[in-house]
Amino acid sequence: MTVITVTDEDQTMQWLNDTPSRQHAVDKSRNAEFKRIFKTLEIQAAKFQIHFEAIILQSNIIAESIISFATKKNIDYIVMGTHGNGMVKEMMLGRISTNIALNASCPVVLVK
Repeated sequence: MTVITVTDEDQTMQWLNDTPSRQHAVDKSRNAEFKRIFKTLEIQAAKFQIHFEAIILQSNIIAESIISFATKKNIDYIVMGTHGNGMVKEMMLGRISTNIALNASCPVVLVK
C-alpha cells in the first residue's frame, strides 16, 4: 500500500505586504502532522503484514503529479477523498479528483 499527499511547493515563497509568508512554517507543521499520521498507518498496516509506503510529493500541479506518480510506480488502484470546492458542475467531486478519475491509467475510487 502506498499513501501519498501532495503539498504546493510554491506556497513557501509567498510574501504578504513585503513580509515573508508564514506558509513555510505552516508547511513544516503540516508535513510533521502527515508524518505522524503516516507512522500510525504504518503501525496498523504492519499488524496485518501489509507493506506500507508513505510519500509527501511537492508540486503545484496536484492532479498531474498524482497521475504521473501512479503511472511511474505502476499503481493498480487509486482511492482518494474529494473536496468538492470546484465549480457547480464539479461540486460533488472536486476538480483534482475529477481530473484524476478521468485521466488515470488505473481504476479510481472517489470517497466523499
